[in-house]
Amino acid sequence: MLIDEVDITIAGGHGGRGKVSFQQVGPDGGNGGKGGNVYLSVTSDLKALNQFSSEKHVAAPDGEAGASHGLSGKKGSNLEIRLPIGTSLLNKKTGEIIELNDLDQNILICKGGLGGRGNRELKSSTNRSPKYAQPGLPGERKDLELILRYLADFGLIGLPNSGKSSLLNELTNAHAVVGDYPFTTLEANLGVINKKIIADIPGLIEGASKGKGLGIKFLKHIEKVEMLLHCIAADSKDAENDYHTVNKELEEFDEKIIGKKRMILLTKSDLVDKKGLKKQIKKLLPIGYPIHPISIYDEESINNLKNLL
Repeated sequence: MLIDEVDITIAGGHGGRGKVSFQQVGPDGGNGGKGGNVYLSVTSDLKALNQFSSEKHVAAPDGEAGASHGLSGKKGSNLEIRLPIGTSLLNKKTGEIIELNDLDQNILICKGGLGGRGNRELKSSTNRSPKYAQPGLPGERKDLELILRYLADFGLIGLPNSGKSSLLNELTNAHAVVGDYPFTTLEANLGVINKKIIADIPGLIEGASKGKGLGIKFLKHIEKVEMLLHCIAADSKDAENDYHTVNKELEEFDEKIIGKKRMILLTKSDLVDKKGLKKQIKKLLPIGYPIHPISIYDEESINNLKNLL
């Protein structure tokens, strides 16, 4: 199962407590260690959010308490959290949004708290023997909403059973589940062809933008796709309606998606004769996008598409 939305709390480590201690020479309590920082790094593993399936509070280690003889406590070690590329982080308190779009990104997200001063350092001209120490400060704490949107060059869209998953398997080394029933694809699948990423977006139906069927769970993954590959089954009884049903849901979810580059793939072309194929193409031509008949059983059509991509 892929987790692509989750609420978590991240905190830097708490600073260690200062020490109250006395020797013959006077107060000698050491300072507490600083709490660990929390850093974010980026990974290509799109299932990295699954680490929060049960644990949704993450904190760096605390600093250790100070000791006698003026010894400071050890600093808390820093914590690195790896998040998938394409993740957006919304700070629920401030509204700030951080986008993770580069595998080289490394971000300090929460600083650890300062350690408390021990009574040796708190000694002053007016108080030569302080009998107290500072407790140390808490680390930064942030409540975040994490949303993963796939960064892909191409997004396969279309009604359920329009042949997207089978096509993805044929074009790439993906192993998407396929079957002759609605919603075979229950999570978006990815494949790679010549360093280009192709995402198979689960089947859209009328009302998807309002949560019907698989709803908007996967519509957000289209937002960062460079080009849409709109799959329409060649044996459809109403190819135009198939196109407009999906297009309407995209527009109602986010009008900006409609402006993306697109081509129409007339899939399962082996299921109709040449006359029927020409008829379907003629119906779809007024839409204005390039149309490419394709069948996973037609090697030439697959190779042509690979070259186009």
